[in-house]
Amino acid sequence: MCKTIVLAQNQNVTIAQCHNCKILNIWRSGVLMNFSFDQFKIFHQSTKNLNFDDYLENRPDGKEVVILSTPFPDISLVFTRTEWQEFFETIEEANYMQSVYQLVHS
Repeated sequence: MCKTIVLAQNQNVTIAQCHNCKILNIWRSGVLMNFSFDQFKIFHQSTKNLNFDDYLENRPDGKEVVILSTPFPDISLVFTRTEWQEFFETIEEANYMQSVYQLVHS
């Protein structure tokens, strides 16, 4: 049975893990992303130094966004500058808290 622990949360993003299943979930505005613990580490490492301004695009309404591709070519994540900052701050916090939980429960 899953025993979910919230690692990090803000108004728009919740990151939780199930220690038994070794699955980490990122809940964000109608999107649920599931990662194994190793996949989350890889995702964190590959995205932590991305700079919003390096990937800036404009939506049809002119709003500045970043579009982050996923392994599925027809599915992308879209972020405003504020959402981008909140998302990656929450991932940093979750990464830190996951390390703490692993130390405590090892």
